[in-house]
Amino acid sequence: MSDSVVLSNRAQIILAVIGLLFIIYLFSLLRKHKISETHGLLWLVVSIAMIVIVSIDTLLMKFTTILGAQYPSSALSMIGLLFIIAMLLFFTLQMTSISIKFRKLVQELSIQNAALQQRVEVLERSQQSRR
Repeated sequence: MSDSVVLSNRAQIILAVIGLLFIIYLFSLLRKHKISETHGLLWLVVSIAMIVIVSIDTLLMKFTTILGAQYPSSALSMIGLLFIIAMLLFFTLQMTSISIKFRKLVQELSIQNAALQQRVEVLERSQQSRR
C-alpha cells in the first residue's frame, strides 16, 4: 500500500464538519436532558477520536495498516462497523439489566398489592362483623 493513498482534503473537511455538527447536536441533547451524561461522554470521545483520525493523515494511514485495509475509507468503515457492534453489545447489556430490574419491581409490586388487598379484605370483614 502506498502512502499516497489518503483521503482527499475535501473528504477530510466534510468528515470533520460532520463530526463537529454531531458534537454540537450532542451538546444540544445533553442540555435538553435527552441523553445521559455517561452516554454523551462516550459519544463525545468517539466523535473527537474520529475527527482526529480523519484529520491526521499519518494516523489514518497507521490505522489502515493496523487493520490490514487497502484504503483509508475501508479502514474508517471497519472502525465504524466495530464501533456499531460494540454499541449494540453495550446497549444490549443495558437493556438486559433494565429488564431484570423491571421484572423484580413488577414482582415486588404484585406482592405488595396482594398484601394490601388482603388487608383491605380483613378490614372490610371486621367492619361487617361490627354491624
